[in-house]
Amino acid sequence: MSIGKYVTNFGVISGIIGGFSTQKQTQAMPKDWRRFIVWGVWAAGLLLTIAGVAKQIEDERFEEEQREQLQLLKAEAKEAKLQAKLATQQGRSGKR
Repeated sequence: MSIGKYVTNFGVISGIIGGFSTQKQTQAMPKDWRRFIVWGVWAAGLLLTIAGVAKQIEDERFEEEQREQLQLLKAEAKEAKLQAKLATQQGRSGKR
């Protein structure tokens, strides 16, 4: 697990910068439960961003597998179409 992919990700950077604005906002708030809600929302957003970066490689692998399967299906369909065409041609030449 490389930390570089997190440090260079724009979502993580903006989430951390958002922490500074959250700190500024909560300093002006009364010290009650609403302050914890604001920090909780910020932390949840940051965690979702980090989880998204962590899953990014897995998503890319999945997409590559899907592309390979699609290419295989297309090749199989093309082969089946060719076989059907050959069978049709052989059927026509056998009737003559």
